[in-house]
Amino acid sequence: MLTFGAMLLAAMVSLACQLAEPGSIDVDGMLDDWEGVAHARANGRDPDQSFDVRCVILVAPEGRGGGARLALAIDVRDDLLARRRKPHRELLGEDRVELELSAGGAPLRLTLFPGTEKVAPRRQLGGKKLPKWIAVEDTQQPKGWSIEVELPLAKVAGWSASAPSLEAGVVLRDADLMKDVADELAQELTLSLGDKPKLFDRFLREVRLKKRDVVLDQIADVDRSRRGTERVVAGGKILGVIAEQYGYVELPVAAAADVLAVKLVDLRGDGSRVVLTHLRQHGGGGSRDIVALWGAAGGQLEQLFAVEVRKEADGNRLESKWTLVDRKGKGKKKGKGKELRVEAGPAVGWDEDSFEEISADDAEPIHLPWDDARTGGVFWLDGETVRSRPLGPAAKKSKK
Repeated sequence: MLTFGAMLLAAMVSLACQLAEPGSIDVDGMLDDWEGVAHARANGRDPDQSFDVRCVILVAPEGRGGGARLALAIDVRDDLLARRRKPHRELLGEDRVELELSAGGAPLRLTLFPGTEKVAPRRQLGGKKLPKWIAVEDTQQPKGWSIEVELPLAKVAGWSASAPSLEAGVVLRDADLMKDVADELAQELTLSLGDKPKLFDRFLREVRLKKRDVVLDQIADVDRSRRGTERVVAGGKILGVIAEQYGYVELPVAAAADVLAVKLVDLRGDGSRVVLTHLRQHGGGGSRDIVALWGAAGGQLEQLFAVEVRKEADGNRLESKWTLVDRKGKGKKKGKGKELRVEAGPAVGWDEDSFEEISADDAEPIHLPWDDARTGGVFWLDGETVRSRPLGPAAKKSKK
């Protein structure tokens, strides 16, 4: 959630930004080209302190490039536009709009002071002069004033082609009396981008999931074969990845209740993520748990690795403790990312003589507390290759 300090915040609202062609919005401060575009409203139609927000996504025809751009219009109702010729250091007596945008990264912060007949507009990004890649214009209206903004979506931290939405925050600071601190009206919004929500809904329909079934919905770089990030969604027995299109797998379990954990983790140390799942499988008169890692390539999910962490049959049980620990390394690799650490726990019922192991051919076999060479292991990724080192008395002896 974006923050603005001490002020009254209106409830978060959602606003859909429809797709439009470049040039369909003329950034001139006027609102004639926004006719028919949906808006979100803050503080009703209060004549002295309220505003409407509209948005569109400007997308060039295929093959022309240039990247998608976000256009915003803020229509302010204000019975007196107050500006100073010489700004007060605390910005007293200065009407303005403060705009924040984020797709999960550090917010992009704009401070926009509208112009009057006697005072020029002033525009800042993070307290500095506005860069050329942001277009801003404002104008006075019969019952207030309006501002238009256009900028590349690629400049919004955390945005990628798969991002379903942006977080936006708009604060109107209304300073009718020059000596007073400006009144503040704030509205937080979720800006849904083009047809991305429709793609998500289509994915849910195809895999027969309800939104309430979703247990993981995060943006991360899981597909290293393409630029940018993807939307990773898990629910029920389904694990999916959504970018311009979507792909999914059905996890190898009998029921949704057998998916014990799903999380994203950096096992490479480069900021990319894999999906870690803890799954329970039944069969042969018993059950087993595996920790399985999933990656994506070309928009499709694939299992990278699995290790058994629990086996149970006839009241007997072997169970390993698994944890994610900070990755060990030297130089630039030191402290970056995580490693999967698996250590055998005490056996219940079974011992070295009674345990008749049928080694798994689809996962690293469960570690055994009585086998000095297999009491545990540490696993990480080098690109798409799984690396490991053993844990246990035999591993310690080999280092001496």
